[in-house]
Amino acid sequence: MEERGVSTRIYPPGYGHSPIQSDYRPWEADLSFLASWKKVRDRTMVDCARLYELWELAGQIPPDLPGAVLEVGAWRGGSAALLGLRLRELGDYRPLVVADTFEGVAKAGEKDPYYRGGEHADTSLDSLVSFMEDLAIPDVTVLAGVFPDETAHRVPVADIAFCHIDVDVYQSARDVFEWTWRRMPVGGIVVFDDYGFLGCEGVTRYVHTLRDNHDLVVTANLNGHAVVVKTSERRRES
Repeated sequence: MEERGVSTRIYPPGYGHSPIQSDYRPWEADLSFLASWKKVRDRTMVDCARLYELWELAGQIPPDLPGAVLEVGAWRGGSAALLGLRLRELGDYRPLVVADTFEGVAKAGEKDPYYRGGEHADTSLDSLVSFMEDLAIPDVTVLAGVFPDETAHRVPVADIAFCHIDVDVYQSARDVFEWTWRRMPVGGIVVFDDYGFLGCEGVTRYVHTLRDNHDLVVTANLNGHAVVVKTSERRRES
């Protein structure tokens, strides 16, 4: 029940109705983004604000930074396709690698209060591949299976310049990040989706474990994203 705009929902500690307000909506004035967004919006659960952040961050990958763009947790391919369209617009023809189980969420565990495994399985490899082909996105590798356990050996390049992790649960987020981080040059960017969402507390908890490391900067944008930038080659502390 809500009265006068005030939620009466009971939230766990650290969660609740956000008082943060901003009237700035730059995606509404970015005609290039909007044209691409219209092509992908029906194939993603990521909202327009977070898609715009992916669009903007992909546009800031230094052209001389080696490595692929990797997305793990693609569902029907909308956000991955947006990244591909952004790279094509910029004339950056680095590989795009898209990984999903195509059988739903994997590795749900005790740190994940909502997910039990198998959610979001309403997709298919063939559908995603066809979607990428229809958009004429170049140099795409699509990996079907649990990443990195089953498919990482098929990533076609050694380095990862940018990684979008949209896997919903703690252990999967951790495994993807740790695999990626060892292959990411200084200046590389990791974007965690699901940060701060009820039901995805496992991802939020894992992001918080990264803050004490000295080879990175973590920015929690409170829009559902946490952005991690690699600042040195120093090994992560265990």
